[in-house]
Amino acid sequence: MVAGALALILSLAVLIATSIWHHRLAARSLSRIEMAQHQALLVTRLEADIVARQLADRSQHVAMDQAIAVGMRAYLDSIESERHLIDTDAESQAQQTHEWARAQELAGIIADPDRAGWRTARALSHDIAVREQGEVREAAQSIAQAQRWSGRLIGSVALFILLLCSATGWLLWRGIVAPIAALIDGTDRLRAERAPARVRLQGLHELQHLAAQFNDMAEAIETQVATRTMALEQANQRLRDIDGRRRLFLSKVSHELRTPVTVMRGEAEVALRRPEDRAALEDALVHIVDSGQFLHRQLDDLLALAQAEDGALSVAPRPIDLAVVLRDAHAMVAPFARSSGIGLQLEAASDAVPVVGDPDRLRQALVAIIDNGIKFSPPDGMIRLDMRSDGDRARIAISDDGPGVAEADLVRIFDPYFQADVGRSRGGTGLGLALARWIADRHGGQLDAANHRMREGLCVSLTLPMVS
Repeated sequence: MVAGALALILSLAVLIATSIWHHRLAARSLSRIEMAQHQALLVTRLEADIVARQLADRSQHVAMDQAIAVGMRAYLDSIESERHLIDTDAESQAQQTHEWARAQELAGIIADPDRAGWRTARALSHDIAVREQGEVREAAQSIAQAQRWSGRLIGSVALFILLLCSATGWLLWRGIVAPIAALIDGTDRLRAERAPARVRLQGLHELQHLAAQFNDMAEAIETQVATRTMALEQANQRLRDIDGRRRLFLSKVSHELRTPVTVMRGEAEVALRRPEDRAALEDALVHIVDSGQFLHRQLDDLLALAQAEDGALSVAPRPIDLAVVLRDAHAMVAPFARSSGIGLQLEAASDAVPVVGDPDRLRQALVAIIDNGIKFSPPDGMIRLDMRSDGDRARIAISDDGPGVAEADLVRIFDPYFQADVGRSRGGTGLGLALARWIADRHGGQLDAANHRMREGLCVSLTLPMVS
């Protein structure tokens, strides 16, 4: 196979060298043809000018003599520029010398003519034109002969290459082509995900090693594809779940924000119908303020949860009294609870409960839990706020008189956008408890939910570590 490759390389070298030689010869011959045609054209024009000079009036002789002299100089210059195109053999050089001598002779006659001299110049220029046309034919014949010779050589080399390829073709097929074809087929099966994408070990040792590596790679790719397909399916399912929750969130947000706005509008319309009743006017304004505060808290929770999901919400912990935070949260939701017909019962220790936390975020979490209890409590229901401490942990329990939550949903009520069946029937966004869980986690605390055992209702507990 190596000898065949060397012979093939040698044949290709001969073929390339022949092509280069023929190209150069053809280019040189074409240049000679162009030059001979140019010279023939110059001499023919010179002959025509001489004939025209013989027939012209004496008044035109000076101008025509100048034109003949210019044509003669152009012809002599073309002979000078033709020297590099002439072959170096004696015959070609002799022909070039003879052509130059004839041109000098013609130039001498034109330089000092008489009446007989113009006739001689005309005959000599005609003879030179005929010789230039003969050079054109000779150059064309030279090109044709070179083409025939190079054609025979190229045909011989091509025949040799064909025989060489025929002699080594079956070795190439057996040792290289067949294994590569098997690899291509295996690649196509792997790309089309048609199993099994394995190839048989055959051919040269290197190709057998390549086939073994391909089989290992195909097995690894199939494993990776299966793993990533499963991961993509799971990710798509999570995206579908998130999209569904967000769609539900948008619909619930519009409903949740519409409720306090409707209340505010209704109270304002009642007040406008009875402007003389000061007590009714004050009561309507109280309801409007309470609904506005509830609406403001809902918007704060919405913005805070969006910032928490984007990583833009932060806490600023410092030493605080958790009992003060609980009393502030109680005071903040008391007007809304009163407007909703829900009672608030606060049971907190009189002693300070020291913790490290962000008072604004902790108050926001407590208010979100209480608002959630108010929403699900029946008319004349009661929200109980109870705080206890056991030395190193502080616990705030917020319980309501609502319907509670199904046991299967207790672990999910703190997920963003999640709502149990009762929540969907009562309205809401499913954001308040999710935000409270996020705040509790950032304070190293814990948020739990459980149904009451002795009565209806849900109890949400916030536990935080205390400091000395």
